[in-house]
Amino acid sequence: MNYMKKIGAWAIGTTFILTGCHKTIQEPVQIEAREDAAIEASPLCNVSFSPPANWRMVDSSELSPSVKLMVVGAGSETFPPSINLTVEAYPGTLKEYLQCVAAINQSKGYDWKDLGIIRTAAGNASYSQVDRTSEWGDIRMMHVILQNDGMIYIMTAAALKNEFAVQYRSFFNAFKSLEIKPCASEEIGS
Repeated sequence: MNYMKKIGAWAIGTTFILTGCHKTIQEPVQIEAREDAAIEASPLCNVSFSPPANWRMVDSSELSPSVKLMVVGAGSETFPPSINLTVEAYPGTLKEYLQCVAAINQSKGYDWKDLGIIRTAAGNASYSQVDRTSEWGDIRMMHVILQNDGMIYIMTAAALKNEFAVQYRSFFNAFKSLEIKPCASEEIGS
């Protein structure tokens, strides 16, 4: 299995940890990089974040349909640091969603911790951490989970646990840059 396919397979597995409670959106998604290095997932109405400098985007054909985009940085050859964005419809509350996330992680034996709230450009979001063991070694993942207009937006940053501290500032800055702008049709109707 080549390197990018391994990353894509990891993204699919990681996404299931968070999206196993409900049906995932199956809309076609166009992904583009803007000149300011922010990344948008359309037609999801201008969801964007600014990835760390010199990171590259993973080919969307290598990802689960629920993962709208993924960027990968330099790091371990076996498991480089990454950030992905997942979006799904969810009719319940954020609190209910987080209870489901905690239950799924607990059922898999993963060490999930609620770290409180993080302020993103889109507003306050849940901030959590998961430690787990994989075929590449011990992995630490951090999640920013935000609910907006019946949708759940999940940014997941991951790295080998022993390399996580080196990437933390880059992850944190990307999390804080998460932005959700109104759709053009919403702006016209306002």
